[in-house]
Amino acid sequence: MDAELLVAHALGLDRLQLYLQFDRPLGEAELSTIRELVRRRGAHVPVAYLVGEREFFSLAFRVDERVLVPRPETEHLVETARVHLLGVRGAGGASPVFADVGTGSGCIAVALLHEVPAARGHAIDIEAGALEVARANAERHGVQDRLTFHEGDLLAPLRDQPDWGRLDAVLSNPPYVLEDDESVERGVRDHEPHGALFVEGSDPLVVAARLAEEALDALAPGGLLAFEVGLGGAGAARRRLADLGYAQVAVVPDLAGIDRVVCGQRPG
Repeated sequence: MDAELLVAHALGLDRLQLYLQFDRPLGEAELSTIRELVRRRGAHVPVAYLVGEREFFSLAFRVDERVLVPRPETEHLVETARVHLLGVRGAGGASPVFADVGTGSGCIAVALLHEVPAARGHAIDIEAGALEVARANAERHGVQDRLTFHEGDLLAPLRDQPDWGRLDAVLSNPPYVLEDDESVERGVRDHEPHGALFVEGSDPLVVAARLAEEALDALAPGGLLAFEVGLGGAGAARRRLADLGYAQVAVVPDLAGIDRVVCGQRPG
């Protein structure tokens, strides 16, 4: 599949057209482009960076080495938030509003706005380069008028905003990988943004725990906190949310049966 994606990208075709033109002779310029892509893939550069985009929630997102490559597991986070926000609107309240913390490519926020047309959101990231990518993706999918961008750490940029204390959802795919985790693929470790993946120390939930504490003040009563965790992290995350006083703490598994999303609601 890597080969098909790279060749199709080099020739400006989709994968179906590649098969329909299977006997097409290639010029030297086309071969040169393909060889360079193969060379970079041989250096473990992710395919998404080589072709410049990745599909997520049936939408195409621009990606480069300033942002994580969107992954299918994170779609469960969007689905969890979608159900909650549609319920908020169904209860007759104002347009639902959420914050996507560590937005990266903007895939979570943009996909959610695409799914919930009445919603509006805040996209937050500590890296200005990531916000540039997120803005481009918001414009690509026509949701830029409902998404406000903020540079800063976790929920801090929203503290002086009118939506503070009124958020219907706080969502995040925070860093949760330990530095010494040998299961991380070389291409991921070498090329994806380090700060979006790895945490310092021995606690994979250190960032998620900080976010959970801040979200108690940022959420409206009944507001949803939902974040992604790594393999084996759901149990500890559930306990931390319960200890902080969150209600209806639950876990959502991914398609492989791995507990992937932990969520809870601000009581009240």
